Amino acid sequence: MDTPLIRGIGLGRTYGALTALADADFAVMPGEVRGLIGSNGAGKSTLIKILTGAVAPTSGSVEVKGETVRLGDPSEMIRRGVACIYQHSNLAPAMSVMDNIFLGRQPTGRFGRIDRRRQRADAQALMARHGITLDLDAAVGTLPTVKQKEVEILKALALDARVLLMDEPTGWLSAADVVRLHTTIRGLKADGVAIVYISHMLDEIFTVCDTMTIMRDGRVIAEAKVAEMTRPRVIELMVGEKLARDSAAAARVPRRPGGTGEVRLQVRDLTRTNVFRDVSFDLHAGEILCITGLIGSKRTELMHVLFGADRADSGTIEVDGRPVAFGSPREAMAGGIGFVPEDRHRDGLMLGLSMTENLVMATLSRFCRALLLDHRAIAARSTRSIAELAIQPPDGTKAVRLLSGGNQQKVLVGKWLNLGPRVLILDEPTVGVDVGAKAEIYAILRAERDKGAAILVVSSDLEEVMTLADRIAVMVAGRLVAIHDAEAVTMARVVDEIGGAA
Repeated sequence: MDTPLIRGIGLGRTYGALTALADADFAVMPGEVRGLIGSNGAGKSTLIKILTGAVAPTSGSVEVKGETVRLGDPSEMIRRGVACIYQHSNLAPAMSVMDNIFLGRQPTGRFGRIDRRRQRADAQALMARHGITLDLDAAVGTLPTVKQKEVEILKALALDARVLLMDEPTGWLSAADVVRLHTTIRGLKADGVAIVYISHMLDEIFTVCDTMTIMRDGRVIAEAKVAEMTRPRVIELMVGEKLARDSAAAARVPRRPGGTGEVRLQVRDLTRTNVFRDVSFDLHAGEILCITGLIGSKRTELMHVLFGADRADSGTIEVDGRPVAFGSPREAMAGGIGFVPEDRHRDGLMLGLSMTENLVMATLSRFCRALLLDHRAIAARSTRSIAELAIQPPDGTKAVRLLSGGNQQKVLVGKWLNLGPRVLILDEPTVGVDVGAKAEIYAILRAERDKGAAILVVSSDLEEVMTLADRIAVMVAGRLVAIHDAEAVTMARVVDEIGGAA
């Protein structure tokens, strides 16, 4: 079949003087998995919004199965078999799997009553056709993330979708769940479904995609078969030659294991029953210690105890040589601990508020003058932070929800840097950000380290760990099994330890 299932021709979109997308051609064939990659702000989101009908282009046209479609109409694109699975779930967590699959279009019988028997039969037939197994009666909110993704896939396929756009589908999945999702994608491919796979994880692009489209500055820069591309070439096309060189150079920055030698955070035999046990380590001023391991190794749970969100059952924590037992995050903040959580949308930022409001949220009390807020001082602090972190656009009044993922993450990091913490904890600090933004965040963290900050990073991205860490700790099933100087250990050794027994 020579006709693409979906095709964009000369697509453009402007917002006043800003060009978000320019003269973009894009097509996906039946049974093709096409990776769509590019830095934040490259135009991917605008292209996807046009293809799903959420936004009308200012120029160009869209064809589905060779027919030109009405632009800017989501219901028309759904009717034509185009569906999008977003990074953040669009499911109703309290409702069952079956009801989510057919939400708003349940089959009905006489007198308009929902035909539950037919609904169940249709759901079972759909699962059998696509090799997906789910408990139809389970509440979606009780399912693991990978199973929720499968519910979203079935929900789209129940609409007879033949084009699936997947936006960062594996951001919070474990390595095993990523493999499972990729198996599902290959099954859809064999059934002739066209898949657009949007991801910052280049390893996934090379693993599951047949072809790739690379975007930069609102334009399609390159299209190629995955088998004909190399990772360095992809990075260069995504971010430009200079930033690609900067990103590669970041891995060669000299390490500082042990930092200044001053122990800023000391943890001894820390245990939370049935979660983690006997965890001991020192974090020094002027160093970055990365804790890595599989999802489920209880790294995040350990961080929650350090930040006072949960209590340990035994063991000790000292900050600057003083024993602490934080009973809440507020106490931890007062004790010099900052915490950048994994999910910036759910736990880190107030998306509807401005950059300025988010940047000063953790330090608002410092701007109180006689029970009133000093808005001039707040604006000045925000302006300095935006400049220091190179947040784009540099407009403190802009709502955070309107920023790219990388710039949202910089706002979140800046919020905690403004606290001036003695210890800064970051949980998966670059999930969902592109190569260029990662390099910028690494530079920010190194600059803080060089000023004497003690930085503790949790990351399951081994390339990130090997690039960023001064020392590397490995956690397996609730046990800290090894700590290495980053320059003295290979990735193969770390991978072997991660897969070992606790």
